[in-house]
Amino acid sequence: YLTGQPSTYDVAYAADGLDIFFRLVAQRSGELLVVSFTDLGDLPRSAVEQADRAEAEAKRGELERVFEQAPAAIAVYRGPTHTIELANATVARLWGRTRAQLIGKGLFEALPEVAGLGYEELLDGVLATGKPHVAHAMEAQHDRNGQRETVYWDFVYVPVHAADGSRNGVMVVANEVTAQVLARRQMQQLNQELEARVQERTRQLEAAQATTERQRVLHSVYNTGEPFKASEVLVPLARTEGGPVEDIYFDLTYQARYNETGQIDGFVTYATDVTEQVLARHERERQRLQLHRLFLEAPAAICMLDGPELVYELVNADYQRFFPGRALQGRPLLEALPELAGQPVWHTLQQVYHTGQPHQALSMHIPVAKYEGGPLEDFYFDYVQQPRYNAAGLVDGVIVFAFDITSQVLAHQQVQDLNEELSAINEELTATNEELNESNAQLTRTNVDLDTFVYTASHDLKAPITNIESIVLALRDTLPPAVQQDGLIGHLLDLLNQTVVRFQATINQLTDISRLQLAHVGPAEPVALAQVVQDVRLDLMPAIAMARAQLTVAVPAELVISFSPANLRSIVYNLLSNAIKYRAPDRPAWVHVHAAQTAAGVVLTVQDNGLGM
Repeated sequence: YLTGQPSTYDVAYAADGLDIFFRLVAQRSGELLVVSFTDLGDLPRSAVEQADRAEAEAKRGELERVFEQAPAAIAVYRGPTHTIELANATVARLWGRTRAQLIGKGLFEALPEVAGLGYEELLDGVLATGKPHVAHAMEAQHDRNGQRETVYWDFVYVPVHAADGSRNGVMVVANEVTAQVLARRQMQQLNQELEARVQERTRQLEAAQATTERQRVLHSVYNTGEPFKASEVLVPLARTEGGPVEDIYFDLTYQARYNETGQIDGFVTYATDVTEQVLARHERERQRLQLHRLFLEAPAAICMLDGPELVYELVNADYQRFFPGRALQGRPLLEALPELAGQPVWHTLQQVYHTGQPHQALSMHIPVAKYEGGPLEDFYFDYVQQPRYNAAGLVDGVIVFAFDITSQVLAHQQVQDLNEELSAINEELTATNEELNESNAQLTRTNVDLDTFVYTASHDLKAPITNIESIVLALRDTLPPAVQQDGLIGHLLDLLNQTVVRFQATINQLTDISRLQLAHVGPAEPVALAQVVQDVRLDLMPAIAMARAQLTVAVPAELVISFSPANLRSIVYNLLSNAIKYRAPDRPAWVHVHAAQTAAGVVLTVQDNGLGM
């Protein structure tokens, strides 16, 4: 597999009831190793077997010697607990254990100091996925040489497969690289120290060069008489005896000194310490660079416009993002964005530049084109235009801070549109409510009229019913007993009496209708539903007979509900009278009344075969 060269290997297989001699030919194909098996059964069995066994023993011994003598640490783990099945002498020595202390034990049982360092997850991953794992300089702890040591490993985990092809273990091949890791760290430390020394040496060299340059200048002044001037010359000096060397900056003038004969006999040095000014300028430059960096990285759109033409001096990424297809840097504003001419934003920029007064705008509508020559698009910005001052305190530019709020403005406009729609709907609802109020007032007046009618009708009907009742009583008093005992006459008298009683109950209920309408429902009380149905049936008997309708009732006598008696009777009466009234003329009418108690309450059902809805 490693060399890519084909190879042949003869082996005798004597297992599973077989005794066969094979020739194996192996050839690498990409990442695969292709092996073919050929039965060499034509060879004499005894000779083949003897030769094969001798060769197998020789190769097994060779493999064991290679395994034991390998300079790398090699071990094989089996199962989910990573039981150590094989461990060569190198791995045992590097782990600080004997092989007797390792073989047959779980890895983290045999080496508890390694637990929790990440090796468990790596082994589980290789066993689960079948993918090898390579690690470099991974830290571990081992108890060896009488102490716990921190060591580093380069290793590879390779999955091990059973005869059926399933993964059941992991093989590790490792090299301890502790010495290399420590040497590399030491080298890094030495490099850092060397870098510091190089920087110090460079500083010394620069100081020496500066000294040499000053000497050259002084010789030139002495020899030529020409004065020398220099600004902000760096001179490393100690300000106090034995104090630290500091970077001091001077404005220097070297001037020749003449004696009484006109000959140069020396020179005069004029030095002004300008360290404070130089450091202040450096600090300003540092702050300028920092501000420049902050502008570029700020989460707002920022630009700096220079001079009266407002030339783009700085444009950060957020500002440029508004114009991805347009070049801005170094161009005057109206040259880069000519569509801004005449817009309020251009006029306010001019005012800020000429007056030095900042300007702030909220939700400003600015139509601009993202791309050169592209269509204008509507944008809305909150922005601040701030004057920029130079060292003399004069305005030399304008800084713009802008925030794109287009999405918020459009959302607000949408909300306004919805509010206007809701306002219109509310107006319609108000008009509808006024109409309903008028209708309710009309219904109230109608109810008053109905109450008056019901009261008048119940009052006017009481006298005729009282007369009928008196007539029935008179009949019972005047008719001979023999006549009253006649079946038909007695039945008719009972019917008359029952009719009068029901009629009186109806009149009494009519007198309460106005109160019932005001309260919507009368007071609830226990009512026998079967009795109510029977009373209504007797009231409708003439209509039932005339319609030749068949009325069947299946209402248990013990079924009692809590309801207003008047309202319940009205409901049953309306249902049955409508069933009779709206019967189909082309078929015999039938009406079925059924009631039953359910978990939710009493269910009353009235069925008929009438005309329907």
